[in-house]
Amino acid sequence: MIKWACGILALVIPFLGAIYFFGAMAGSSSAVKFVAHNNESGQVHFLIVYPQHRPILAHYTEHLAWLPNIGKNSRPEDRGSNAWTNDFAVGYWLSGPPEDLTDMLRRLQVVFDPIDLPQELAETERDVMLREYDWRMANNPDTQAAEEMEAFLYKGNAIAASVIGTPDQIKALTYDAARAFHAETHRPELARLVVTGDVTERQLAKAMAEAGFPTLDADREYIAPPPFTLAAPEARIFRYPAPNAAARMTWRKVVALPEPVDFDLLEAQTALARDILDTNLPGGLAGPLRFDAFVTKSFGVSIAPIDETHIELIFSAEPDKGIGFAAMQTAFEAALFASAQGVPAATYDRVHERFKGFWPDWSDEDETERWMADYTLSRVSALREPKTERQMRKIDAQIDAADIDTILAALVAPGRTAIAFIGTDPNL
Repeated sequence: MIKWACGILALVIPFLGAIYFFGAMAGSSSAVKFVAHNNESGQVHFLIVYPQHRPILAHYTEHLAWLPNIGKNSRPEDRGSNAWTNDFAVGYWLSGPPEDLTDMLRRLQVVFDPIDLPQELAETERDVMLREYDWRMANNPDTQAAEEMEAFLYKGNAIAASVIGTPDQIKALTYDAARAFHAETHRPELARLVVTGDVTERQLAKAMAEAGFPTLDADREYIAPPPFTLAAPEARIFRYPAPNAAARMTWRKVVALPEPVDFDLLEAQTALARDILDTNLPGGLAGPLRFDAFVTKSFGVSIAPIDETHIELIFSAEPDKGIGFAAMQTAFEAALFASAQGVPAATYDRVHERFKGFWPDWSDEDETERWMADYTLSRVSALREPKTERQMRKIDAQIDAADIDTILAALVAPGRTAIAFIGTDPNL
């Protein structure tokens, strides 16, 4: 799960025709370029600079570094721009027509320049972050729960830290600390550039030269996601009795797999396991929780990898009439345990057939390009090396029913479990 804090606008990553990725990740000896057929559309230019796992300070630094691009000299078209901070990186992007590519690259590289803002303006930006906190966190029990649960679930790991922080932490940020952090992290050898759009590789190389954009493959530094270690098995309940909130439960668990699995393969396996749990077929959760026993009015479930060895289950549900929190928790855990005993072959075959929608239609060039653009940006944003289209095409054939049984069995093995009850217990 990647937590985002955006300094300007909501992060939107549209697809645009060709995909180029410069500045390879760990273990790669050269830049990776994804070249697709060109479409008539705008463009996104996505620059990511990696922080040293100090997310609140990185978030403040992102605000200050991007201010020159949204200040008094900004243009109306720069509304298609943004800066963001997540658990792993800081990113900046601009969008526009292909003919503006050189200008956009010039504007993007401003983030490498030392921060030189009036002290008063830098301090005002802390107030912007406080308003962002109010918008995201205040009177929002779901985001409050997510922050507390993740600090518990990811205990001892870099991703346990909050990107948004608390009001006191935001107020404690200093201009000098941000400038020092910027000098430490905003360097070409720590940067990665992803370009998607109606542009050829030759046009991009020409635009980079005209803009004086740094050569990101030169002297680049080794970058990889921070390691993850699962803390000792433990369960904890968090309560948020917001009087105006609809009663609901969020149940999350992080577990270790018996053997490591390639990240992209594991993401596909967990997505298929999630689809199975979401059905009312034998082995799914919808039968015992909704259609048979009427425990929940509705529920949502997701399973996703944290790294090659750890996965996380997130289940959220609203209780049906007359069902209290304790009864809903017990029923869910019993249903999950039953699912983990093995997925019936007929259920696996039926859901796997529908799972083809997880992938693009590989025969459709436009759909494939859109899918690969989203995939590439998601991987680079999490410090991971994206695979090529050819490699991705082979993954579905590597999944089998035994993989899903292994994942579901792991989810009921010892791990770290966090349960949040929001609103008033219907039985109280």
